[in-house]
Amino acid sequence: MVVLRVEDLPLPDVLRNFIARERGITELYPPQEEAVRKGLFDGKNLLMCTNTATGKTLMAELAMVNAVLTRGVKAIMAVPLRALAYEKARDLRVYEKLGVRVAVTTGEYDKEDAWLMNYDIVMTTYEKLDSLLRHRVDWLRQVGVLIIDEIHYVDDDKRGPIIESIVAKVRSLGLNTQIIALSATVGNAKDIAKYLDAEAVESEWRPVRLREGVYYDGIIYYSDGDRVAIKDLGNPILSLTMDTLLNGGQTLIFTNSRSNTVKLAQQVAQYICNYGVKVIEPRELTKVSNAVIEASQSRLLGDELAKVIKCGVSFHHAGLDMDVRSIIENSFRDRLLKVVVATTTLAAGVNLPARRVIIHEYRRYEPGIGMEELPVMEYKQMAGRAGRPGLDPYGEAILIARGEDEIDYLMKNYISARVEEVRSKFLTDKNLATHLLSAIASGYASSMGEVLNFVSSTLGYLQGGFDKNAFLRELLRRRVEDIINFLVESGFLERHDDGVAATALGSLLNNTYLDPYTANTYIKGLKARDETNDLGYTHLIVQSPEVPRLRIRRSEFDDYLEIVLDNWDYLLIKPPLTRDEIENGEYEDEELEDYLSTVKTSVMLLDWANEVSEDELYKNYDVGPGDLRVYSDLMNWLAGAITRLASALGMKRHEERLGVLRWRLTYGIREELIELVANLEGVGRTRARALYNAGFRSVVDVANADPRVIGSIKGFGDKLARSIIEQARKLVSEGKVIKQTATGSGREASKQEFRKRGSLLDYL
Repeated sequence: MVVLRVEDLPLPDVLRNFIARERGITELYPPQEEAVRKGLFDGKNLLMCTNTATGKTLMAELAMVNAVLTRGVKAIMAVPLRALAYEKARDLRVYEKLGVRVAVTTGEYDKEDAWLMNYDIVMTTYEKLDSLLRHRVDWLRQVGVLIIDEIHYVDDDKRGPIIESIVAKVRSLGLNTQIIALSATVGNAKDIAKYLDAEAVESEWRPVRLREGVYYDGIIYYSDGDRVAIKDLGNPILSLTMDTLLNGGQTLIFTNSRSNTVKLAQQVAQYICNYGVKVIEPRELTKVSNAVIEASQSRLLGDELAKVIKCGVSFHHAGLDMDVRSIIENSFRDRLLKVVVATTTLAAGVNLPARRVIIHEYRRYEPGIGMEELPVMEYKQMAGRAGRPGLDPYGEAILIARGEDEIDYLMKNYISARVEEVRSKFLTDKNLATHLLSAIASGYASSMGEVLNFVSSTLGYLQGGFDKNAFLRELLRRRVEDIINFLVESGFLERHDDGVAATALGSLLNNTYLDPYTANTYIKGLKARDETNDLGYTHLIVQSPEVPRLRIRRSEFDDYLEIVLDNWDYLLIKPPLTRDEIENGEYEDEELEDYLSTVKTSVMLLDWANEVSEDELYKNYDVGPGDLRVYSDLMNWLAGAITRLASALGMKRHEERLGVLRWRLTYGIREELIELVANLEGVGRTRARALYNAGFRSVVDVANADPRVIGSIKGFGDKLARSIIEQARKLVSEGKVIKQTATGSGREASKQEFRKRGSLLDYL
């Protein structure tokens, strides 16, 4: 079989030479070759459903860069996770050597990001791309290539309908945009290809052979019938890990909870460090350990992690700082770390191939449901990490059985099982309401006919068989009518004969990315009282389903019930029981569990806003710096949205109080630090408090300061001192100092004012 070489690709010489020189790639893998033959560089829509490490991302990169260089168009790549957006943007920046300008944007859904018009390739998340389409920014008409990474997320309750909305809006714009979708795990690829009007590239080929098996009682039972005995250390994880390490490989372990990542990492680390044979490089690992301590915002979490890293092991979960995660991942790729233990929910965001992937648990806890088995799709995603091209002769994915009867069960239900078909979630009431309001408010539909056309551009329409059945179409039309009537009754839409348009309130929801159901909850809460305390406001904000809720422990139940009773009059959303029922104990714990979790989350956020340290937050709530980054971004968005909602409803006092609280919940500061944090880049909660305590309590104070004095304050140096003094003097001279007090929420912050979003390191 003739292999397609890079030098034969229909690409500009400069790009072909660049790929060979900078990436060391001269030949294509079979799935890559098929993608080329099916029109990747001819502008055809394409679905690549191939195994991990088969070069899907490279082909997407080449399609984007080629379009930029040869056609002068822009390209967008959308991914499900912010961390992935930044990781892929970092990788894409290698093409800046060819003059291709790369940008990344996530969050801040109420902004148009006009600055992106100056870039050729934009890395973003599904939500941010949908928000840009809602704003109908001009430069979107220049987009010639759209990459939808991890297209199997179309099955996700939250992100799936957003992907469908993106595709429907792109089609509504009538642009000649090539859509390229990527995934390693889609059970019904042909359905997705038909939906996207795309050519499908499906392949089971892998660059490294994958062996899948089940471990039980010292034996690995492989799917090909082979059985291999390994040294049984009395602990399956230790047995499989040490077997891998002693054979020169690395291990990636997936488990079902954060606490398990820490516990397993500690068990493995202790064994390795006490092992008689040297399998790690202690001197190099000490450097990694020190780097983690320096980068971690939580000393407790950093110390906990540093101890296991010294033994060549690390845990990896969403609570870690992005910078710490980066250190861990790079050290694993450099083969200094031998073992990484990660949560199953983070599998999509961990691009760490290893000789052996171990799935510690095939079940995980789902709030409100209990223990659930992992989908086959997730297992295949994890298994796909096994095998490092060029380093491993093979890769292994091993499930752990807890009993002999589980061996066949795991073999049948995971290893031999087909990946589930992805099914649209677009046609649920909440998703229909959210995305129909968006389509109307953004100008993609202005009549019932156009609304139905918009719906017909979704995967849900295709999978529901509405295109083939008139009776079903009529049922769908009535359903859409009901949703439109709900939006009209809520005050978000208005109808005139067949025409439909967004009200000012509906347009506000669309611009701030609030869904109609959350908006109704917010409006109900704001109307409950003319004013409340910070807990009442924060508790209202966290009613959004977007906010991760902290689990309530049985031992905490009474404490949080007491908080509820003490703040009964101030809570804008009341419990599902009366005060008398609670005080008299006339309830089951389960009736209040969800409600108390929102109270606990609110209390934690107020601790953050009251400048409780990262260590205390980690100790009291098991909330790490990575979690704080997520909560900070959410509070910036949601507190900003509810502030604008209060303004639109003419609730001045609510607007003022929420405007202040937004800054505090976003940056983790008391009110007196708002002016310093809001105006000075490089100054966040820790440095702002140090400045304030040293007597520099306003921008004017900083502008008049001696650089040597500020430079001597802990956390500052000469360079930063000069920078913030220069910033302060410029702001004062131009009259652009942002003021924000309890009696006035100040003007709406611009993108530059909320600019410190890259990492918590930037502002702590």
